[in-house]
Amino acid sequence: MAFSFFRGNKPSLLQTGPGGQSRSHALDRPEMSIGRASNADIVVDDPFLAPIHARIEKQGDGGFIIRRMGLNPIMLRGEALLQTASLKSGDSFRLGKDVEFQFLEKAPAKEAPKKEAAKTGDDKPKKPLLKQPAFLAGMGLAYLAIVGIVGYVILSDSGSTEGGPTAERINAEAARIPTCIKNARRMRQVSEASFNGAVGGRVGRDGDATYAALSLSADPADDAALAKAAEPIVEAYKRTALAALASENRGNNTLAQTLYQQTYDLVPDINCSAARFALQRRAAVKPIARR
Repeated sequence: MAFSFFRGNKPSLLQTGPGGQSRSHALDRPEMSIGRASNADIVVDDPFLAPIHARIEKQGDGGFIIRRMGLNPIMLRGEALLQTASLKSGDSFRLGKDVEFQFLEKAPAKEAPKKEAAKTGDDKPKKPLLKQPAFLAGMGLAYLAIVGIVGYVILSDSGSTEGGPTAERINAEAARIPTCIKNARRMRQVSEASFNGAVGGRVGRDGDATYAALSLSADPADDAALAKAAEPIVEAYKRTALAALASENRGNNTLAQTLYQQTYDLVPDINCSAARFALQRRAAVKPIARR
């Protein structure tokens, strides 16, 4: 049934939802808008979509990109789309609550005769799979890839996740803050000088729960109590970092730089991945000096 949606070799979008319905849209124009407005090229009757939510654009090389319009959320390959991204055949992106599109470049029908010819065109007995050079070479490459990935994980910072700025990344970094405080406490026990070189910020007054204050104190000791005490810092980190991300997405890099600095000031510990994330984003949005 799925093959009924292919229309020759023209690139198309296969829409699923809302309500489970499926439709196919041929990408036969240089630009095609998607939204709930009546003048959109692809009209989607969903209140969670903006009037013009996204736009599909054909490039000079024949490829296609998806462009987010305004701050409308789009999930592409399971991650939030910042502005634009190239589309590859089979890519899926989600708009609104339950509307999903799959980008299809061409129908695979022409590949079937090739596969059939490969089956019937050679009557010679084939070698066992484990003795075929191509299979052995593929296994060797897979082994090298696995070794490389394991080596990267071991040598990289295990407490940090690389990648672009997303709300999911910010929430993950914020969740690590209580662990960072515990690590800072251990560092202070080993070396006061190393602690002072890594952790900055004010201690606070009248029992303020700042990062530095919690790092300098042995209490609370148990994980649950420490997580509770650090909760104001965690929530403030998420609010400030998300505001910085929104400013960055709008192109207001000056405000984004200020907000990322404020994010770092909440967790002033260079050994904490949450702090390093804020510093990296602050550097990324820093305006380029003109000569």
